Amino acid sequence: MTQEVTITRGGQITLTKNLREKMNVHEGDKVVLNFVDGSVMVSKKNPSVFKNIEGFLPERFENTLKKIRSDEEERLRRLGIIP
Repeated sequence: MTQEVTITRGGQITLTKNLREKMNVHEGDKVVLNFVDGSVMVSKKNPSVFKNIEGFLPERFENTLKKIRSDEEERLRRLGIIP
């Protein structure tokens, strides 16, 4: 489905009632804009995606993440930003 909308002076667009109904979005819902090859894709943000992630990450992942982030110089070296 293609829908033409107008950009307001403030840079805003309005999702028409038809689009909101098809996307099942309501006042206060969040949407995500993805830019792909000069086009914008709008999708409804689904916060429940991360509700049930138990077992997805290793048990001690939080400690590993803290260690990785604690030594900024080492991280920049690993990324090849500094020698």
